Parts: sequence; C-alpha cells; structure tokens
Amino acid sequence: MRLDNTRTSGTIRTRRGLALLIASGAGLGALLLGTVPAQANDTTKVVSADGQSVTFATSDSSRDVSGSVSFVVNADGNWSITGTGHNSHLLVRTFHWTCDLTWDAATVTHATGDKAVPGKKTRTISSTAYDPNIQADFADIADHGRADCDIVIG
Repeated sequence: MRLDNTRTSGTIRTRRGLALLIASGAGLGALLLGTVPAQANDTTKVVSADGQSVTFATSDSSRDVSGSVSFVVNADGNWSITGTGHNSHLLVRTFHWTCDLTWDAATVTHATGDKAVPGKKTRTISSTAYDPNIQADFADIADHGRADCDIVIG
C-alpha cells in the first residue's frame, strides 16, 4: 500500500530534499560571506584640563537600536557611563551599554543596567560607581588607556 501519491520512491524524495538543503545552505553561505561585518566606531579620548578625568565618547548600533555614549573615569576611581538608545522598531526593545577599559595588560569592564525603549523613541541610561583599579592606575589610563563601548540589545 502506498502512503503518498507522488509516484516517486523514498530514495528519490530523499535525494531531492538533500539537494534542496544543499542549495539553500550554499545560498545562505554566499549571502553571509557577501555581507560586510559591522565595524566599531572610533572612540574619542579627552583628558580634562586639570588632568583629573578622562572622557571616552563614541556611538554604536545593533539590531536597529543606535545611540551614543560617554564613559568618564576620574582620578579618585569613580566612573560613569551615560548613553542613549534610539529604537527604530515599532516594538519595545531593551538595551544597555558595556565599556571595556584597557591599559597596559589590565582590563576592566563596566556596564549600565538594562533600559526598555518603546518603538520609534529614544531613552537615556546612566550608571556610576567606584573602581579601585582605576584609582590605582589613573596616570596610565590618562596616558595610554583605551575604551571600547558597545550597545547591547536584549
């Protein structure tokens, strides 16, 4: 008794399905290889006139949420992140900012909490705290420290 009326054997159906799967995979692979990877925007670094704080600023986008951020580290070890997020979608999205500060062989990572931003709206988020590593090595951070800040969705 036949289970279907395609008049093809199971082996032929399997080969067709496998060929379709391979063709789909090849097409998807070509699409992925043809896309240009996202590049992080350059981060500007400004040391205050009195030398007591360093401000790193940049902008970023991910999954149609974009914004700008300012990451400030102070000689007393306090730091702050203030950023915005603009949601291009119609539905609510959550976002936060993560900043990696590197100098010499040291790295510290700080982030804001999550913030919901309604569709087609912009919201601001900030976070502050103290880091003893920043206080201990502030002169090195001011001289040759770098920061990479990214917007994270979800």
